[in-house]
Amino acid sequence: MEPSTLVWIGVGALVVLGLIGLIVTLTSRAAMRRLGASVDERWHALGGTLERRSSVAEPLLAAATEQQRSQATDAFTALERAASPSGKAEAEAEVQRVLRPLVQAAGSQPAGSDAAEARAALAALDDDAQARRRDYNTGARELNAKARRWPSSMWAKSVAAPREFFEVDHAGAVAEPPRVQF
Repeated sequence: MEPSTLVWIGVGALVVLGLIGLIVTLTSRAAMRRLGASVDERWHALGGTLERRSSVAEPLLAAATEQQRSQATDAFTALERAASPSGKAEAEAEVQRVLRPLVQAAGSQPAGSDAAEARAALAALDDDAQARRRDYNTGARELNAKARRWPSSMWAKSVAAPREFFEVDHAGAVAEPPRVQF
């Protein structure tokens, strides 16, 4: 073989390898952006579900004391203002703590009353929030894992990886046993 043919084969191989590298890099960047957008979507859906709790709890708050209403208003305001998963988790635990006595009191209300319906709606909303929390945490786990692998690690900063998990401290929510009054 002639030396010029070997040079052209070498140049062709380098061009093919460069194109393969470019394709891998661009696809990993696109995949990271898609996954980041998916996690952001999940986060907004979770936040919306958590913030709907204030409107659902209104019938329970109508029968509450002024102190309980004030605590609930403060807790809901903190939940709306929290931006990070840890801040939302703390605010969510506080909302659960504040609403627990009201929900327990609604248990003694007759079926069909506003308080009983609010209690059922809150239970359904809690189930939805828990499902959305798991969904968000799954997406965050996928994003964090992908951000640690090459070549995706080059684009991790562009999608704000790693993402924080949303974990509610249930120990604080059940620290005080329910009070039964006759």
